Amino acid sequence: MGMTPGKGIGIGFQLVDSGWGRVLEEAVAASGSELRIVCPFIKERAALRLLAGGKPETIQVITRFNLGDFGEGVSDTAALRLLLDHGAQIRGIRGLHAKLYLIGGI
Repeated sequence: MGMTPGKGIGIGFQLVDSGWGRVLEEAVAASGSELRIVCPFIKERAALRLLAGGKPETIQVITRFNLGDFGEGVSDTAALRLLLDHGAQIRGIRGLHAKLYLIGGI
């Protein structure tokens, strides 16, 4: 795991292959301004962990809306409700498989 500075605008990049839960929590707590999540599945426990360090000013979520995912329990509506209650903007994309977390304003 390492940090590589971006060019010109002070953006950092970090590839995390283990302990990513802690890294995300610390990054959200340190930034506090903006959280963008792109992931096919979302669970309430994961959403709670991301919000534990404080409420970002802006929360944007892109996830996969597939009723089968909710029925099988790989995603849950409680996570979406929690994020909406915290002011999140949520959009769905069919067939989404990417996972990306952007923390802080760019």
